[in-house]
Amino acid sequence: MPRALSKNRIQKSIFQFSVFAENKIGCLNLITESLIESGVHVLGMSCLDQTDCAIIRFLPDYAEAAEKFLKKAKISYTKNRVLAVDFACPDDLVKITQALCQAEINIHYLYPLFCRPNGACGIVLSTDDTELSRSVLSGYGIRVLELDDLAR
Repeated sequence: MPRALSKNRIQKSIFQFSVFAENKIGCLNLITESLIESGVHVLGMSCLDQTDCAIIRFLPDYAEAAEKFLKKAKISYTKNRVLAVDFACPDDLVKITQALCQAEINIHYLYPLFCRPNGACGIVLSTDDTELSRSVLSGYGIRVLELDDLAR
C-alpha cells in the first residue's frame, strides 16, 4: 500500500494529463495549439494511436493552468502523478530501467522531455508506485526532478 504523502510533496508533485481524443486528422494539432495559446507550456508529450481514439499524454509546467484550460474547453482528461528523471546521456537510460527492475517496479510507459536546461536528457515515467520509484532511483544516484526543476 502506498505511503501517505505530505501536503508539501503533493504540491511539488509532477502531474501528467491524459486526454482521450478523436482519432482524426488535425485533432492533435488543435489540442497542442490550444494549450500553447492558453499559456500552457508542454514539456513532454506522447500520443498513442488506438482504433477509435488517441490517448494524448502531456506534461505541463503548471498542472493548475493545464487543468483550468481542459475544464474550460470541456475536454475530458485524467490527471496522475508521474516522475521526471534527469540523466547525462541517452545511454544512462539503462541505469534507470535496471534500478527499477531490481526493485521489481513495473514501468507502465515513458516518454522524453522536450528540453532540459544545460542540454541534459530527461524522461517522464509512470510506474506502479511513484514514491517507491523515487526512493529507489535516488538510492542509485539517479536525479529525480522536482516541479521547481521544470516550471518556468
